[in-house]
Amino acid sequence: MIDGPDWRVPRSVPALGYRDYRLYWTTSVVSNIGSMMYLAAIGWLVEDITDDPWKVTVAAAVGLIPLLLMSPFGGSLADRYSRTRLFLATVVGQMVVAVALAWVVQIDAETFWVLVAFSFGGGATASVGAPVQQAIVVELVPSGAMRNAVFLNSTQWNISRAVGPMLGGWLIQFWGPAAAFWFNAASFTVLVIGLSLLPPRPPPGASSSYSFLADFLSGFRYARSVEGIRVVMLASFMLAAAISPTQWLAPVIADDAFGVDAAGFGVLLGAFGIGSLIGAVLLLQFDRGTLYSRLTTIGISAVAVFTMVLAVVPTFALGVLAMGGVGLAFMVTMPTLTSALQSLCDDTYRGRVMSLWMMLFGLAAPLSILVQGGIASVIGIRWVLAITAIAVAVYLASQLTRGRLRHLDTAG
Repeated sequence: MIDGPDWRVPRSVPALGYRDYRLYWTTSVVSNIGSMMYLAAIGWLVEDITDDPWKVTVAAAVGLIPLLLMSPFGGSLADRYSRTRLFLATVVGQMVVAVALAWVVQIDAETFWVLVAFSFGGGATASVGAPVQQAIVVELVPSGAMRNAVFLNSTQWNISRAVGPMLGGWLIQFWGPAAAFWFNAASFTVLVIGLSLLPPRPPPGASSSYSFLADFLSGFRYARSVEGIRVVMLASFMLAAAISPTQWLAPVIADDAFGVDAAGFGVLLGAFGIGSLIGAVLLLQFDRGTLYSRLTTIGISAVAVFTMVLAVVPTFALGVLAMGGVGLAFMVTMPTLTSALQSLCDDTYRGRVMSLWMMLFGLAAPLSILVQGGIASVIGIRWVLAITAIAVAVYLASQLTRGRLRHLDTAG
């Protein structure tokens, strides 16, 4: 049972009134800033070592593939055991990988394939914890604050996106990439302390007498039986396919489209985070009664528009503004879909459903990164961005014509 709020907070952020959620949220911000610095550093380091957009995409995709392979395992665990303790274990694993990577870069032992190996190792530990983390959020607040908690969870990621890449870019510029990797390793300590202070909660009631495969298949059948969940899954797949390459190919956009250095790359990727943060603030102002379908339509439309703008603007300054617009559009759309999914989902199946959601990212993100990175090597990154914008617009038109987005509004 969740006690009442222990802090008086603004009406737009009621979830922060609850001690356990507040502790989780604040420590996650610090850890995720480190993670964003890591993403910026490894992308720039691969680009600097290889000067090859294709190899940048390979390193990115390898880190995301474990979402497809290992998140089902994490989802099944999340429905069997204490989610807070499971998440703590995965964070410790990520910290170990981060320390090892920082040391390798510190002694100048990094090569392209060494970085690929670490990308996979970090992605593997994070992928087991990802569905567990998603399932934790709704355990820390009462049902009335769930939507706000989901929106705030996305907000802390985007605070990190706003701060992390810019800090990472400056650290790379003045102290080298090893400094960014060491900061990432240290940031996990804060989250470990925060999670250690959360009381363990009992599992939601899923039986551990079945095999992990049987558990996963039952979760798949449940997700398939709910129309709104199917709509969320398809929309999330599309959004991951459209947005992930824009973020992971930011070193290529910075270098090939605008010709800027590491500090400029940090600003470009940080603009995505700042735009996301602005979108998060705007999203928190919407009334609880605002339809999920309306917010999703607005968000996906903006993704198409700002991605096309990023494809055609001639200057770096305008590119930064367009990147911020993409981030804002992403922030309006993805938390809306996540909140709808959490509202539609029975808690007994929550971990497995969230693992299916993560699997879609594990499929869509690396596949789209590899495809778009390969195409960018041939026709240029600007053409890739333009084609992506058109594809997103076509998807949205098809969903609106068939009236499928209205199924999101069956969520509570």
